[in-house]
Amino acid sequence: LATGNGIGIDSCLRTSAPGILAIGDVASYRHWQTGEDVRLESVQNATDQGRLAARTALGRAEPYRGVPWFWSDIGDMKLQMVGLTAGSDRRIVAEDSGDNRLAVFHYAGDRWLGTETINRPADHMLGRRMMAEGFSPGAELVEAGTGAVKAAFEEWRRARP
Repeated sequence: LATGNGIGIDSCLRTSAPGILAIGDVASYRHWQTGEDVRLESVQNATDQGRLAARTALGRAEPYRGVPWFWSDIGDMKLQMVGLTAGSDRRIVAEDSGDNRLAVFHYAGDRWLGTETINRPADHMLGRRMMAEGFSPGAELVEAGTGAVKAAFEEWRRARP
């Protein structure tokens, strides 16, 4: 099998050996968001890839386009992340003072890469939906607050063909 930083796979999870698929922590692939080879070590990634591997094995191959998201519970805090934020050159911090809640939106230029949140599950879920559908909220929306981001996303969704 071709290897590098893991077992090399194509967008449909196929390795360099006919009939062999690889998924999860060991699989290295060109990610649709970054355009670079990645190996994601997360439950979500392995689960999503497992479903696609089953379809690929049944002859219904399609490119893997899972939205990367991660979480960790740390005491009474829930840390959640959506997207791959390596390469960001600007961050916008949205926080609710005094209640241990925080959201950090990462950008490369004007392009939104992802969001990291602490105890803001609604912002995390909104980020997952936006990334899955290809919506990138501008910095001015984020600075205007979650309500503005959500409204712009819903308007964008209605305007799509």
